[in-house]
Amino acid sequence: MSGRRVVLHVGLPKTGTTHLQGLMADHRDELREAGVLYPFLRPGAMFHGAVEVRGSHEKFGLAASDVAGTWQALCDRARSFDGTSVISHEVLGGADQDEVARALAPLAGLEVHVVVTARDLGRQATAHWQEEVKLGDTRSFADLERDQLRADTRPGDPDRPHFWHAQDAADALLRWSTGVPPERVHLVVCPAPGAPRDELWRRFAEAAGLPPDLLDAQSPDLANASLGTLQVAHLRQVNAALAGRIAPGAYHRVVKKGYAERVLAHEAGERPVTPAALTEVLVPATEAVTRRVRESGHPVHGDLADLAPVLGAPGDPHPDDVDAAALAARDPRGVADRLLAEAVDTPAPGLLAGARSRLRGLRKGRSDGPAGA
Repeated sequence: MSGRRVVLHVGLPKTGTTHLQGLMADHRDELREAGVLYPFLRPGAMFHGAVEVRGSHEKFGLAASDVAGTWQALCDRARSFDGTSVISHEVLGGADQDEVARALAPLAGLEVHVVVTARDLGRQATAHWQEEVKLGDTRSFADLERDQLRADTRPGDPDRPHFWHAQDAADALLRWSTGVPPERVHLVVCPAPGAPRDELWRRFAEAAGLPPDLLDAQSPDLANASLGTLQVAHLRQVNAALAGRIAPGAYHRVVKKGYAERVLAHEAGERPVTPAALTEVLVPATEAVTRRVRESGHPVHGDLADLAPVLGAPGDPHPDDVDAAALAARDPRGVADRLLAEAVDTPAPGLLAGARSRLRGLRKGRSDGPAGA
């Protein structure tokens, strides 16, 4: 592959982004030999660059100085590479028109393609909810349903609920088309459950103009596992116990990355499923998105039918339904106290030490740490 070309993979959130980022990080050397750069500056650089573009450093407990200059440095790497460069982070998916312009400015004169990945709104509803909880939220799924899922407004409305701004694929395509020709703004549809393990990579590679057999897409996915119903309820209680007691940066490092993603995500348990009652909301919303995508003429990779919402059956447990005794036995106040101690005394052995050791063993050999983190 030759000629300077940049692929910006902008999410949406919870659409296999961490899996794709992990594949590219794990196969960075093979990609480069084939003329594809997945640039490495330091662990977390793509996250920092995306946060810099969005101006959202405070949300993630970062200082402006932590991210300053990162996006320019990533773009400079792409400019200096004679081939295809891929920059990927889901934080970019929600960029508004001004932020899109800010992201594209350092790439002026290069052939830029944008890839938006989208997944069915049924799986996205529970994934979005638990991601918010992992960021410190205490709200129930019923709260999400009332305040966001059933309260949608039109795209572009400043009061649009966060779920719909984050998960409206047609709107994301439109926003990124303000700076890139529409024929270079691609939609990749995440496969429906049961698809071959490498199908998402193959669809992404097609959109990015990469040979699909460039890397082994069958490798284990060790990152970003979802939480079980009991674990989400427990984390909500831990968040309530920590409220006002922990700085955002410490929360992101110790609670989200450490406890939620390296401990709770690896526990066995039933995963929450979006209730069947939301058919009346999510099916029409999906039909509207797919209609807008077809009318827009953006290249689509995969089958739009795979966006049909995956929902529970009538009578299935609600995501908020947990065993009260099992929940109380987890001692959320005590866990919160131990996590707070961990936050102020990170080098000391604590609640996360064993999990960190196990994770280092699982990820031995990865050159970029947790992709996209």
